[in-house]
Amino acid sequence: MSIRQYWFVLWELTKRELKRKYARSFLGILWSCVYPLMRMALVVVLFSTIFNKGIDKYPAYYFVGFLMFEFFATATQTSLTTLKDNRNLLIKSKLPRELFVLSRVLTAFVNFLLGCIPFALVLACYRTPITINYYMIPVVLLLLLIFTTGVSYAVSIWFVFQRDAGNIYSNFIFILRFFVAMFYSIDWVAAGVRWVIEHNPVYLYIYILRQCVVYGQRPEWMYVRNGIIWAAGMFVVGILIFKRYENDVVERL
Repeated sequence: MSIRQYWFVLWELTKRELKRKYARSFLGILWSCVYPLMRMALVVVLFSTIFNKGIDKYPAYYFVGFLMFEFFATATQTSLTTLKDNRNLLIKSKLPRELFVLSRVLTAFVNFLLGCIPFALVLACYRTPITINYYMIPVVLLLLLIFTTGVSYAVSIWFVFQRDAGNIYSNFIFILRFFVAMFYSIDWVAAGVRWVIEHNPVYLYIYILRQCVVYGQRPEWMYVRNGIIWAAGMFVVGILIFKRYENDVVERL
């Protein structure tokens, strides 16, 4: 398969996933903009008296964490079952199997980009200036996308061989949500918990984007370097696991 054919098939699979996602939704694709805005409003109302006084631009601070974590969680959780969900196509066609996983990741990424529209409105409300540090936005988003793709490849194979993986991973995501400093400041937690959060790759990407977009500051090189290492390392591990076991997938499904 040529590169052009590869991208065409990937685009068609992604469009299919998007149509499936919004097929029974009244608001359709608009929901991807409305939902994160509603979540942000709810959290701000509930926690403003607790957190708002200690975190500058709290709604924007929360919005970044929510959007990026939801992308990671949605992409990896939907990728978990993608090989099982596409069993018939896997058997009948000779399409590269990694395309099915990648289409789920890109579908979640499209939803993330749509969620960035109301986020931009929140930034506008704060009159947040556009700074030179905005150049880091595509960099950190690309790193998060690569990291998430690697995790997605690994968990899709895991589910085929371990059907309890769905429940295990759902609980893992639920716990992970509290270790990305989404709605609180990392400075407020104990040293041990802070160490765990700072070594959480999802938090690294959230922190970098917050610094660049919300506060207009250049993120420390340590975070950028670690983000690159995590993205490259996880992608290599994920694709190696996927290629190692992809031929056994059909027999296991």
